[in-house]
Amino acid sequence: MMSDPKHAKRRIIVKRHVGHDDEHGGQWKVAYADFVTAMMAFFLVMWLLSTATQNERVVIARYFSTSSIFDLPSGNGVLNGGKSVMNSGEAKSEQIVARMRPRNGGYGREKEAAPEKSSQDRLERQRFEALKAELEQMAQQGVLKPVAQHLALEMTPEGLRIQIFDRDGEAMFASGSYEPTPRLSMILGVVAQVLGTVRNSIIVTGHTDSQALQRPTYSNWELSADRANAARRALAADGLTANRFVDVEGRAATEPLVPQDPSDARNRRIAITVLRTEAEKQWRDNGSQDAAAQP
Repeated sequence: MMSDPKHAKRRIIVKRHVGHDDEHGGQWKVAYADFVTAMMAFFLVMWLLSTATQNERVVIARYFSTSSIFDLPSGNGVLNGGKSVMNSGEAKSEQIVARMRPRNGGYGREKEAAPEKSSQDRLERQRFEALKAELEQMAQQGVLKPVAQHLALEMTPEGLRIQIFDRDGEAMFASGSYEPTPRLSMILGVVAQVLGTVRNSIIVTGHTDSQALQRPTYSNWELSADRANAARRALAADGLTANRFVDVEGRAATEPLVPQDPSDARNRRIAITVLRTEAEKQWRDNGSQDAAAQP
């Protein structure tokens, strides 16, 4: 007897999926690609840092620093005292102090001006650090390498100070003379080329050792001032415009580089200071006050 089709059992087919590949799709590939890209960037940065010189790493680190320019290490003030061949009279020994004074307004305007001034100071400091790094690079591997032992670079509150000094048997000027030697002329030519990339004002200072000259009317004061002026003339001849020089001074033996040995050859030197904008303003203000005080 045939069974009734209406009462026949229906076959149920259940499909099961093994694994979860279809559920996740290709998302893991995107995450893996991001990871590989990040690792490539990391190793690229590490490689670049490993090939950079110490000076370049210092400049990079200070570029991202938010510290103020007044955090820089201080040195003996280049603007303190001395005999000037550009300004008459004796210069006063005063420490440059940055002043923040509001103009044409009260507290609100001063608050607005402070961030802008801080940003300008930071940019100026970065330019000075770049100048210092460029000269250091030249002294280590470039044209200044043969005379690197005659150079000292320093950041001061006034700006960048470049000192060029004698060594035993290797003088920048002939004994008792203010005529530059070929060695000094070469150094000043390179310095002028580097300083030509900025517009900041410059002070040139001459220094001698403690050995007195055997001339009744010509002392170390005159000699140091004449040597500073000779260095200024050389820098101007190598391309620096005359209005860049705000002062040329002779300090004789009053500020030795090696205080424990006043007769040391390194005390005979020329100091070139590239002034910060604020330091130049302070210097000019002090000069105006001194001129007004004279009878």
